[in-house]
Amino acid sequence: MNQSQKSILKDLNASDPNIVLAALKKSRKEGNATIFEGILNTLKETDEPTVESEIIAFLFDLKDESAIPVLINALNNEDMQYYWSFLVATFWQSAIDGSGHLDVFVKKAIEGDYMTSLEALTVIENFDSSFDEQLLQECTTDLNIAAQEEEDEDKKALLISLTEVVQKLPLEGE
Repeated sequence: MNQSQKSILKDLNASDPNIVLAALKKSRKEGNATIFEGILNTLKETDEPTVESEIIAFLFDLKDESAIPVLINALNNEDMQYYWSFLVATFWQSAIDGSGHLDVFVKKAIEGDYMTSLEALTVIENFDSSFDEQLLQECTTDLNIAAQEEEDEDKKALLISLTEVVQKLPLEGE
C-alpha cells in the first residue's frame, strides 16, 4: 500500500467530517480493495449524515468488479445489517455482476427488512446468467419456507415474487 492510500485510510477514521469527505473523494481516484473495506467500516461507524450519504453515493458509482468480495463480506456481516439494503442495491445501481452470489441475495431477502428484500428482488431480476439447478431448488425452498413464516404481508408478497423470479432463472446448460 502506498503512502497516499495509507493517508486515505487514516483520514477515513478522522473525527472531522470534512476530512472524511475529502478522503472519500481521493479514494475515488486512488482506491483499492483495502481502502474499500475502510470505507465500509467508516459507513458502519459514522453517525454523520453527509458522510453516510457520500459513502452510499460512492457505492452506487462503483464500477470495479474487485469490490464484489468486499461487498459480499459486508452483506454477511451482522454488524452491517442496517446497511444491507444499500449494499444489495449497490449491485444494480453500479451494474456490477453479483450473479455468482445468488444464495447471498436470497438469504438477505429472507433475513433483511422489506427494503433489503425489495433490493434483492431487483438485483436478482437483473441477473443475466444461468444457474445450477440444485442451487435454484435450494433458494426456492428457502424462499417458500420464509414466505410461509413471514408475518409482514408486504414482505411476504415480496418473498413470493422473488420465489417466482428465482424459479424462472435459466439453468446451466440450457
